[in-house]
Amino acid sequence: MIVATTFHLMTPPLLLVLLLVFFGRWWLRREKKTRIPKLFRPFEPLSDEDMPKHTTEIYRDQYRRYKVPKNVDVIVIGSGISGLTCAGLLARTGRRVLVLEQHYIAGGATHTFDEQGFEFDTGVHYIGNVSQRKPQFGRTFLLHFNVDFVSHSIMDLITEGGFEWDKLGQNPHDLNDVYDEISIGGNIYPLRAGRESFIEDLVKHFPKEREAIEKWVYLCRDASRQDIYFKLKIVRPAWLARLLLWLSGKKFYSYLNMTALEAAQSVTNNTELQAVLLGQFGDHGQTPSKANFFMHASVVNHYIRGGFYPRGGSMEFAKKITPVIERAGGRVLVKQAVNQILIEDNACIGVEMACGDVIHAETVISSAGVFNTYERLLPRDYAPDVILDKLEAIGPSCSMVYLFVGMTASTEELKLRSSNIWHYPHSDFDKVLEDVGVDPENAPLPLFIGFPSAKDSTWTERHGITSTAVILTMCPSTVWDDWQDTTQGKRGIDYEAKKEMLGKRMLDGLFSYYPQCRGKVTYTDVGSSLTFNHYLNSIRGEVYGLANHSLRFLPNDWLRPETHVKNLYLTGQDIVTVGVTGALTAGVLTAHAVLGYGSLGDVLRYITLSFRHHTVS
Repeated sequence: MIVATTFHLMTPPLLLVLLLVFFGRWWLRREKKTRIPKLFRPFEPLSDEDMPKHTTEIYRDQYRRYKVPKNVDVIVIGSGISGLTCAGLLARTGRRVLVLEQHYIAGGATHTFDEQGFEFDTGVHYIGNVSQRKPQFGRTFLLHFNVDFVSHSIMDLITEGGFEWDKLGQNPHDLNDVYDEISIGGNIYPLRAGRESFIEDLVKHFPKEREAIEKWVYLCRDASRQDIYFKLKIVRPAWLARLLLWLSGKKFYSYLNMTALEAAQSVTNNTELQAVLLGQFGDHGQTPSKANFFMHASVVNHYIRGGFYPRGGSMEFAKKITPVIERAGGRVLVKQAVNQILIEDNACIGVEMACGDVIHAETVISSAGVFNTYERLLPRDYAPDVILDKLEAIGPSCSMVYLFVGMTASTEELKLRSSNIWHYPHSDFDKVLEDVGVDPENAPLPLFIGFPSAKDSTWTERHGITSTAVILTMCPSTVWDDWQDTTQGKRGIDYEAKKEMLGKRMLDGLFSYYPQCRGKVTYTDVGSSLTFNHYLNSIRGEVYGLANHSLRFLPNDWLRPETHVKNLYLTGQDIVTVGVTGALTAGVLTAHAVLGYGSLGDVLRYITLSFRHHTVS
């Protein structure tokens, strides 16, 4: 009786609280779905008739002063995926964005090039964790956004015409759903999409190691979810971000302070299995004994649901994002470098071009990498010594030698698989790379072997009966030091001989897995660290920007989108994590920062950049 009476007396207050919670949550969801972005500027999008007229492909629009839009709101330096993503999102909020690119083609490491009828990708060899969900324009992005997650919502926002993906492991000659093949000393271990498939396939090779493999998958999943450090990059003031990190970042740092090798050793003593679990380290560029486990776990978890390739090739990024920028009155212009970022009264006011043109804007975003930004583009007085010292201490990431192979036979005839091969002569990865650095002519080479023609379902329609391979080997940039001060195309016969030697050795690696390709190769070209410097404006041929050093992840974060100079922002993989999805995420973060997101109120209400179906009024 007493219990019943008490329950009766407590029910109305409890019901009231539950109703308030229910309606509060309903109102917040509804309000977020209907809210236009912060600092939104109503604009009338250009009609098809008023859009810029191009005499060549839209991603080859060469810089001319008369093409620069009037009253530019935002200048983005660099047209990689981070710069294009940020520019596309800001264009959707009514900004007139000018993207400036020093290369003759837009896209950064997502661009492709054509030679003798063959198309080659340069940086997008596969992408993981692609969401197949339909776009939901009212969904929030950031606080529900994983740093290695490619969402259709974002891609549909920043592109015109939609974006489609082909999943690796679906062709007739493929191993079903396999995205990577780890080859160690001649033993091949396929990695198949799906956690259960990943586990069961490895258990077949290591029947006594089920518990270790399951634990590894769990650890990688748990570590990759500790991405609060990156979500806090836009929270302001900075002390609030540090406080929230102190409250919630302990697990992140526990994984960050553990090497990938230590993590593998914690689950198994089997050195062959350790090597297989660590065999994707080329995707982040540090050997497992040096790489932090958070980074390696993020790579493993990123691909564990499968590998994907942009349908139509990776040039689709620039091809489909550029019209969104132009629709809002902006432009993507190439083949003219920015010479300097202009500062006045400690505020960024625009840029000076290599040709001498000065372009003003209220906001400048550097997607050129932190080395270029602080060491080349900013006036020395505005490049703090404390940041320059950190850059010197961290240094650049790994460099690679590229071999581009064109073949006059179809993927079907050559029975090429869409899965990539990670080839290692043995399981001591540190020694493998040390040997290559000492004796690149004779040391066994580690190789990445991939076939763009097998990954893209539109290939035959676009390129006929041809096939291509892109082969990489990790090779220190010091191998090319003798030609550091030479110019592209004029480096001399000794340089060309070294490239030819490495190219032949890499081609032999291809033939060892696909002997049927012998006699079908009609085109090859080798790209060195110096080639990378020339076309992508790197410093030492680094393919992943800054090295994954612990100084990148200090509690007092110095790699935030917002810089110490008013109206100057950073974006790109250097401020988040490596690779295409890291760079794409950086573009989203920087767009948030430019639009003023990250206040305490935003954090409390989980408010991030969201769009209604119609952002134009």
